[in-house]
Amino acid sequence: MMRRGRGLKPLALLFCMAMIAAGCGDSAEEGGGNDKTATTVEAARSDTCRTIEYEDAPDGGELVDYAQLSSAGDNTSFDPGAVQTLDEAQVTNALFDGLLDFDYSDTCNPVLKPLVAEDLPEVNSDATEFTFKIKKGLKFSNDEPIKPSNFKIAWERAGSAELASSYGYLMTLIKGGADLLDGKVDTLDSIVADDDAMTLKVTLESPQADFPAISTFSSFSPISKADYEKIGNKTGWGTAGITIGNGPYMLESAESPDSGSVVIVKNPNWAGDINGDKKVHLDKITFMLTTDVASSYQAFDAGEGDTATIPPGQYSAARAKYPNTVDSAVLGTYFFDFGFADPTVGGDKNLKLRQAISMAIDRDEINDKVYEGARVISTGITPPGIPGFKADICDYCKTDPTAAKKLFDEWTADGGSVTTPIKISFNSGGGHEDVAAIIQANVKAALGIDIELNSIEEDYFKVIAEEGACQICRSGWYADYPTYGNFMVDLFGAVSIDGNNLGRYDDSQFEDFIGKAAEETDATKRGELYNQAEERLLNGTTSAIPLNWYTGDQVYREGITNYILQPLGLYAWEKVGKSS
Repeated sequence: MMRRGRGLKPLALLFCMAMIAAGCGDSAEEGGGNDKTATTVEAARSDTCRTIEYEDAPDGGELVDYAQLSSAGDNTSFDPGAVQTLDEAQVTNALFDGLLDFDYSDTCNPVLKPLVAEDLPEVNSDATEFTFKIKKGLKFSNDEPIKPSNFKIAWERAGSAELASSYGYLMTLIKGGADLLDGKVDTLDSIVADDDAMTLKVTLESPQADFPAISTFSSFSPISKADYEKIGNKTGWGTAGITIGNGPYMLESAESPDSGSVVIVKNPNWAGDINGDKKVHLDKITFMLTTDVASSYQAFDAGEGDTATIPPGQYSAARAKYPNTVDSAVLGTYFFDFGFADPTVGGDKNLKLRQAISMAIDRDEINDKVYEGARVISTGITPPGIPGFKADICDYCKTDPTAAKKLFDEWTADGGSVTTPIKISFNSGGGHEDVAAIIQANVKAALGIDIELNSIEEDYFKVIAEEGACQICRSGWYADYPTYGNFMVDLFGAVSIDGNNLGRYDDSQFEDFIGKAAEETDATKRGELYNQAEERLLNGTTSAIPLNWYTGDQVYREGITNYILQPLGLYAWEKVGKSS
């Protein structure tokens, strides 16, 4: 879903999940009395699959969290239209509910269910028009009724040129969305909100059967008109952004984005989750902001708080000392990008240099020294558990210094040379310095190339996304929704340049593959097309360096119940309880 803080032009962004009946079935099927309250996304079984079951939890009390906001330098906003890091998304997820959501009871077969909507949307025969029926009687935490128009203004704001959200490109799925993103228009006639009929009808730019799944992302959350009148198309930390929501919690306070805390309390107007459970167990959650993961863990180790993130290099000790750990696999990937147009490492002429660098990196050393074996070494960008996943898709993700040196020698024989150190950029904290230092040593030992470490203290993901900023740069991603396209299009599609495409990758063959995959409704064929896209990315152009797939890395105290990491890296905060 998000960049982990420790997170344009129209394109056929159509990454349809075949098993979403509301999108992929024809209109006759949808009108034939089928149950539209739930639909399942089939994914290949793997070791990442598990069953999530929540226990009866105690009521009341406060949870003090040192885990989620443990790299304060990356904080910018938990506004649903602008949130970019997973850390801040934990707050967003507690404050806002969307039209639909996924039930991850079976993590490899997530089920899409209605939340603010009465059921899954009605869809026309070619999946270009979707009509959502909004439940009556729902309210925001400020008592304002939730209407279809609250979604319309939210979506138009999320795609506005003024907000300039990193996820604004999602609104180009909607007809006219590209003009919205470019600032040519302020509203979209393609979004029709009928507050009397309680319907929200959206017309897309082109067929997109996966739109129901995409609508679960935070950008599609409703916002209150009172909040919009106050904030407009701008954003910032805390109440400088949109914060009045309809989720299980509401915001009580948010101090500086660099220190202090964010406090959320029960929302008395919450209407319940996708399974009808209206219970919120904790009275209050306080998210503590710390400068880095090590500081948050030190506070926890000294007896403060209830949860913390384990710092790199302390996994074994922490897990030995604290029996309650979160180490489950999630749909997340950790990698580095190459600057696609960088004169030193980019372009066709430097392909073998990129391949050599990737094969020089010792992924086992990174996993052992930085994460103490806690993560899963990746063989591609897209993780297991995503429909269409293909193992061992990357030819240059294996550590082989001999093969790396051979490729490097071939590159130099063709006239290639490195005259100045190659810059590797990363956000400070979270062990990224340690990873970069190992890469630096590996590349020097195998290829004799000097690597310059470039730590960026603040606003890393905005700074590094600028043109020319990334030579080799750290990236990471949690799925926004469980689709292959969420890893290919959002991270490497030309449509996400200036946003999540940090290396500014723009390859015509790759674009062709993802475009065809977008239009393919057959699950097997669509998966094969995305496989070809990923192979082009990693082998044909070698424009990214996969290192590992994320797993949980947190500890929590005895007496904390239901502190369970979901596949998208989020917690169901309403389920969490604490014994007195």
